Amino acid sequence: MRNRRYWFKLLRLFLVALIFVVILIPFLLGASLMLFLTRSGCNRSADPSWFNPAYETVTFPTTDNLEIEGYFIPGDEDATIIIVPAMHSDKGSHLDYGNIYNQAGFNVLTFDARTCAGAKSHSLGYKEVDDVEAAYAYLRTRDDVDPMRIGLHGFSSAGATSMMAAGRIPEIRSVTAIGGYHDFNALVQPENLDIYLPQLFSFGASLAYRIRVGESITHLSPINALDEIAPRPLLLIYGNRESSLAGARQMLARSEEVGGNTDLWIVDEAGHGEYLLVAREEFAQRAVRFHRAALLGDVGDDDDTTN
Repeated sequence: MRNRRYWFKLLRLFLVALIFVVILIPFLLGASLMLFLTRSGCNRSADPSWFNPAYETVTFPTTDNLEIEGYFIPGDEDATIIIVPAMHSDKGSHLDYGNIYNQAGFNVLTFDARTCAGAKSHSLGYKEVDDVEAAYAYLRTRDDVDPMRIGLHGFSSAGATSMMAAGRIPEIRSVTAIGGYHDFNALVQPENLDIYLPQLFSFGASLAYRIRVGESITHLSPINALDEIAPRPLLLIYGNRESSLAGARQMLARSEEVGGNTDLWIVDEAGHGEYLLVAREEFAQRAVRFHRAALLGDVGDDDDTTN
């Protein structure tokens, strides 16, 4: 009798532990994903000397007392493209794009992600808008830059940052946003998750973001910036193999609703970040033509970029 009672208690304890683990796993998956994405760190890379030895290393402060370092790469025009860093990228991480714009005559400003400057977390785009504002304020101090001829370029999380920054900075004249999310909070809602107990995954992700960043995950919504961006030109570039393409189509539809000036180019046979690998020449032609039309009035040949 005593042995039966012992085994019954042990079985009950095992079942309670199993239920607890089953419930805990999706919560921990959501929290772990968000903690990984928002972690600190910095990916160090090269300088622009390989295509323009006349570059300058510059610094500028942010409103939250970070000292951001960047590269100013002079061009032949007074128009400038700010290349916004993605995630934990430093000022040299996106120089392939910088080379394309600089060789086309644009000044180019790249800069470090805030985690390279000592920030304890990356906010996936929201707080990074402050860094874009600081970069724009720095460019206004330069005599070789026309502050009304400045565009933004951002890949992945920086595409989202660029859109949200353009919504906040009315002087920004053009934006290329590449492969970014349309609304991060929507992406982690239960109805969009293919996982058991998705409500717990969503709760874990939202809570971890709040704890790590100190903000609500609902702020991560480039699609809501489209109202403020319109009617300024926006070029969305996505590969036909990346999961965020559905969000890009939603942003295109939303832009049409609010009277925006948005085009979507879908790069065939490209996954996330593979645009230059599979279509470098066409990418350069489209991106340069887009910014030249917006910043310099150089219309060139008409082109329907929406696929």
